Amino acid sequence: MINYTFDGTKSTFKNDMGEVTIKFKKASGTRVDIQVEMKHYATNTFATYKKYIALVDNGSLQHYPIKEFTVQRVSVGEYNTVKKYFTHILGEDGYKEFKEVFLNEYSLRLEIELNWFI
Repeated sequence: MINYTFDGTKSTFKNDMGEVTIKFKKASGTRVDIQVEMKHYATNTFATYKKYIALVDNGSLQHYPIKEFTVQRVSVGEYNTVKKYFTHILGEDGYKEFKEVFLNEYSLRLEIELNWFI
């Protein structure tokens, strides 16, 4: 099951493994700020973070490091990443499955949305 919506300011992606909601805010002509809320169903883990993405001179999108990364409403630090944290709770094989089944699917849609937005 996949459920996906995008209204130009917010997108929601859900599948059997989890769900993610992304809120977009145009910061300038070439920069978008995003706020991400993600839930992994099997572990009931809720994570949030903010980051910005900018259109660079060569026409590609530059993703900047995440800010304000929280898990279960507790700050886990600026240098933690989704990969580090979910590998810690799911193990290497669990993270690979999470990445293939969930993160790659949502990331593909995010890139399409950003190209529309910027």
